[in-house]
Amino acid sequence: MPLTIHRGTNQIGGSCVEIATATTKILIDIGLPLDSKASEGNLNLYNPGIEGNIDAIFISHYHLDHYGLLPLLDESIPVYVSEGTKNIFGINAIFLHQKEMKNLNVIKPLNEIRIKDISIIPYTVDHSAYDAMAFLIEAEGKRILYSGDIRLHGPKSKLYRLLPKEVDYMILEGTNINNEVDNIKTEKEIEEEFLSIFRSTSNAINYVWCSGQNIDRLVALYRACLKSKKIMVVDVYVANVLKEIHGLNNKIPFLSSHDNMGVYYPKYVTNNLKNSGHWNYAISLEPNLYKVTPEMISTDPGKYVVVVRPSVLEFLKKCTSSNGNLITSLWKEYEKRDENKPLFEWAKAKNYNLYYVHTSGHATLNELKEIVTTLKPKKIIPIHTEHKEKFKEHFTNTLVIEDCEPLLLLE
Repeated sequence: MPLTIHRGTNQIGGSCVEIATATTKILIDIGLPLDSKASEGNLNLYNPGIEGNIDAIFISHYHLDHYGLLPLLDESIPVYVSEGTKNIFGINAIFLHQKEMKNLNVIKPLNEIRIKDISIIPYTVDHSAYDAMAFLIEAEGKRILYSGDIRLHGPKSKLYRLLPKEVDYMILEGTNINNEVDNIKTEKEIEEEFLSIFRSTSNAINYVWCSGQNIDRLVALYRACLKSKKIMVVDVYVANVLKEIHGLNNKIPFLSSHDNMGVYYPKYVTNNLKNSGHWNYAISLEPNLYKVTPEMISTDPGKYVVVVRPSVLEFLKKCTSSNGNLITSLWKEYEKRDENKPLFEWAKAKNYNLYYVHTSGHATLNELKEIVTTLKPKKIIPIHTEHKEKFKEHFTNTLVIEDCEPLLLLE
């Protein structure tokens, strides 16, 4: 039985794993590399090794570096995702003009799926994507555990203990394997940092640039807003993301069910909704009750914490507060990209305070050690890493392979 990592043994992101028997072939993730753009998606350019018929595709979570090439594959291939991933795919099709995903099948944690002679069991794991999954794959007498993206410092940190033990092979992500200093914060510590900033600058407007799909971060931010008696304001896109996830978990904050929330309507977003026939996604948020305008923010800036991104800069320019903070809460590299620089130029021109409050969605080195110590896999295969050889320094049972180099799993 061959196992092939088409991409991921030498880079973070773009993950794609193939597992095959004599009669069956499945893919686990089919991601777009982090250094590419979704609009450039070309299967031949970004995915050099997949051949032949594919019986099924399993997507671990809704980050582009794990599913980004999916729209380029035959739509008749069944695709298996968690409910949270399916819902985010739907919102992305409406707001981000991504291709509508076809043939999606929702899978539940611990419920087995059989694709001919291959068995797959999904497990929920802690990651910066809601409803992210790991997969146990069993075929021809072998047990393979694919970790997907995983960490132990978020709100679902203990879930890793439910993963199967003593598997034959564990395909383990190693984003942070080269970081010997374990200084990554918990999501609870991120919440406390937000709260400290909000309380120390009580009269300032707070703009927070974070991913609108990072539910853990949005929850941490909301809790900090409640404790500092501020209103958390999200745009119509993020509001709809929260609405979808709130439908799966009523503890996730949403406009009509939680206090201290508001919504704003960037012109380019609302124009896109009108032009595409999806205006109901704006109206359903009850703007008569929850809409926050630039005038409201300008009149009482210390009252609000606004979730932003560089594309809403025109809206922000209408807010006239001279006292403010811009807090970045995502991967630091995004600040360096040319398309994001105008946001920081605007903030610096207004003499706003700049803060960086973030934690990784991936396991620290110590967390990787804890995972391995607890699960005791017989062999570890590195993926989602730029430093696969580092695994050998920490785990004696490491098996290093190269992209597109089939590994024959013998009984």
